[in-house]
Amino acid sequence: MKLGKILVLFIFLFGCVSAGFSYQAEKEFKLNLQAEGIKTFEIDCGSGYLKIRGAEDLDRIEVTANLVVKGIDEDEIKEFKADHVTLTLGKKRGKAVLISKIESDILSSIFKSKSARIDLDIRIPKKLALDIDDGSGLIEISDVNAAVELEDGSGSIEMENIGAAVAIDDGSGSIELENINGDLEIEDGSGSIKVTDIAGNVDIDDSSGTIEVFEIKGTVEVEDGSGGILIDGVEKDVDIKRAGSGSVTIRNVKGTVKR
Repeated sequence: MKLGKILVLFIFLFGCVSAGFSYQAEKEFKLNLQAEGIKTFEIDCGSGYLKIRGAEDLDRIEVTANLVVKGIDEDEIKEFKADHVTLTLGKKRGKAVLISKIESDILSSIFKSKSARIDLDIRIPKKLALDIDDGSGLIEISDVNAAVELEDGSGSIEMENIGAAVAIDDGSGSIELENINGDLEIEDGSGSIKVTDIAGNVDIDDSSGTIEVFEIKGTVEVEDGSGGILIDGVEKDVDIKRAGSGSVTIRNVKGTVKR
């Protein structure tokens, strides 16, 4: 009898938790900041996608933030934001600073019956350099004419049409970059890497995942743990400092090749 009561109670609790996942609340917030006198835009964000697009004639930073919380209804989302979310855009020491964070402890409630993220869609003047610290989620960056520094936990990274150097420190997730007008440095844990049309030098330090490198104007240096390597079309030298496991294919290199 006791066992039966326990089983009924468990089914009831499981049903309540499952019901919590069957609905979610969403609310959109907009933030703006004049970009006059600002050269660098710092972003500190947690989970959720991050999309950044540069615009030629824009004189301010425009942020559209969409808070998505599973397990609560629309009436509760304002209170959730007030109690558990930091979402601010301001100016600090001559830099623009965006903070988009959800308290980590709120997501460890019983049976993890709540989950939350903040999706960010951002438009910026093309001249702004980016310094990003991201937790998890897809990252898309395009049409920026200044340097980009990115530290990312997990999630795919896509960049195109960047007018200066790019440096990426990534935990996991695929990386795909195209048309970078400067040097490229990648330190990666796991996930495939594909880079195309890089005007400067390329330096990749990768633990695991395939590496594909195409159309490089400068030199290429690769240090790899596991996964195949394909390099095709390099104007200067190629140096494979370490190739763990996986095939290595190198072709159309005008400089020297060191393996």
